[in-house]
Amino acid sequence: MKEEIIVTGKTVEEAMAAAAVKYSGEDVSYEIAEMPKKGFLGIGSSPAKIRVIINKEEEIDLSAIVSSVKDMKVATNKGGAGTTPAPEKKVEKKPVEKKAEKKPEKKAPEKKAEPVKAEPKKAEVKKEAPKKEPRQIVVTDEEKAYALEFANTLLKNMEIDATASYDGIETAGEGGTSYPRLVIAGEGAGILIGHHGETLDAIQYLVNLSALRRGGNTQKEFVKIVVDIENYRQKREETLRGLAARMAAKAQKYKRNVVLEPMNPYERRIIHSEIQNFENVSTHSVGSDENRKIVITYEGPDKVERRPRRPRRDNNNA
Repeated sequence: MKEEIIVTGKTVEEAMAAAAVKYSGEDVSYEIAEMPKKGFLGIGSSPAKIRVIINKEEEIDLSAIVSSVKDMKVATNKGGAGTTPAPEKKVEKKPVEKKAEKKPEKKAPEKKAEPVKAEPKKAEVKKEAPKKEPRQIVVTDEEKAYALEFANTLLKNMEIDATASYDGIETAGEGGTSYPRLVIAGEGAGILIGHHGETLDAIQYLVNLSALRRGGNTQKEFVKIVVDIENYRQKREETLRGLAARMAAKAQKYKRNVVLEPMNPYERRIIHSEIQNFENVSTHSVGSDENRKIVITYEGPDKVERRPRRPRRDNNNA
C-alpha cells in the first residue's frame, strides 16, 4: 500500500531535507512535483514541491482467511496428514454445433463506365443587329422659302454680287438621304468659301437656323439644307478621299499610325468612309471641338510600336 504526501520548500533541497527529517526510518521515495518560481518582485512566486511516497506493508488478517476456507467446505483427513479435495462432478459437454460457413458471394464484374461522347455543338448563328434606318429630314416648302429669303438678304447686306437659288437635291450619308441643295453663284461668291469651307459652313448653319426658327415647327430638332458655292463640296469630298487613300497607303508602308489635321464632322465622315476600303487599317477620332482630328491606325501583325520620346535636356542644367 502506498501513501503520497506533498512537502514544500523554498528550494528543492530544502523540501527534500524537510521530508527526510519528517519521514526518517520509513520506506519512502521522492518525486519532484513542481520546481520553485521566483516571479517578479515577489509576485507570482511559488515554492518547490516534493511528492513523498510512503510504502507501507499490508497486515494479513488470518481470521478472515480461516473463515473463507470454512465457507469452501473442504474435507480433511482424520490423521491430519493432509486434505483431499471433494470429487469433482463431471459435466457433460454438449457438442457445439458448427455454424454453416457462408460462402462469399461472387460479385458480378463491374462494368466500366463508357466515356460519354460529347455531342457536337451546333454552330451558333449570330444574329445581326438590325440596322438603323437613316432618319429622313423632311424640309417643307415654307422652310425652303425662309432659307432662300435669308440667304439673299445676307448677300445683299454683305454687298456681295451673288444670288442664291435651289439646284436640285444633295444625296449624302448612309441610305442615300436627300437634302435640298441651295447654290450661291456670282462673281464675288468665291470669297464666301473660306479656309477649308469654314465660312461656307457658317453660312449654311445660319440658313438652316433661320428656316427652323421661322418655320414654327417646335417638334423638329433641326432643318438640313445643303448650301454650296462653285461646286465646292463635291471637289472637297474628292480631295478628302484622295487624302485618305494616300494616308492609308503611308500607314501600310511604314506600319505606323498617321494623324490627320483637324476637320469638321462632315469631312471626318468622308475620311472614315473611305478608309473602310483598305485592309489592315482603321480610324478613330481624338481631340474635342475644332481640334478634333482623325488617327489612321495600322492593324497588321508586323506593326511597329512607336518608341516613347526621351525628355529633352536643358542646356542650362547640363
